[in-house]
Amino acid sequence: MATVIGLAAMEPLSKRHADILDLLGKRGYVAIEEMVSAFNVTPQTVRRDLQELADRGLLRRHHGGASANLSTANTDYGLRTVENTAEKAAIAQAAADLVTPGTSLFITPGTTMEAFVRAVAERRPRGLRIVTNSTAAAAILDTCPEISILITGGHWLGPNRACGGMHAASFIENFRCDLHVSSIGGIDAEGNLLEYRDDEAVIGRTMLRNARRSVLLADHSKFSRVAMARLAHLSEFSTLITDRVPGAATAQMIRDARCELIVAG
Repeated sequence: MATVIGLAAMEPLSKRHADILDLLGKRGYVAIEEMVSAFNVTPQTVRRDLQELADRGLLRRHHGGASANLSTANTDYGLRTVENTAEKAAIAQAAADLVTPGTSLFITPGTTMEAFVRAVAERRPRGLRIVTNSTAAAAILDTCPEISILITGGHWLGPNRACGGMHAASFIENFRCDLHVSSIGGIDAEGNLLEYRDDEAVIGRTMLRNARRSVLLADHSKFSRVAMARLAHLSEFSTLITDRVPGAATAQMIRDARCELIVAG
């Protein structure tokens, strides 16, 4: 699988494809309308180009445009909130089924996780005990009856609306929770779970180590994302919830990891 992905990424690019990637590298994000004007082609042609490049893992598609696929920085939070929203909602509902009254949970930040905590909050289970580094998750879950929420503190990670780093990790070490629910920046072909910054990854590793069960939420696009900080391996998680039946090679990787697979929707 790793070899196939590598060869696909190395296939020669057309001039327009190369120019699109060059523009994204300079700008970070470019709207479809801007590319139509820059390359004098139709919106349909641009969308086909973007899909081909996204399928090769060379960029990230968004509603109305695309961004560079960088290992060192995630896409702007605002863009991520409108990316794969239906898929995230389906994953969130499946994950919320695992939360029962009186459960203690570790919860990480991210737009998929915001969908998850909204799904939990809609069900209003009583007596949840939450440990999180996400201020957004804490604000959403505050409506649940008899809930207790502990926020880690630590280094403020503004783009993720969360705290991170060693101070936050030290706080988490004081707890053992029933359930750890997390999203992820990317998953490589070998099953390595990747984040964009180590001060994010250290939080995930600490929660994983101190949870009785860990559940990973990842929509189909996460299987083509690159990021530089290794958090863990898929085999360390009990369950993976995604929105599509994986391809043959990815499905085999999940089986090899002995991770339960739930396809939402």
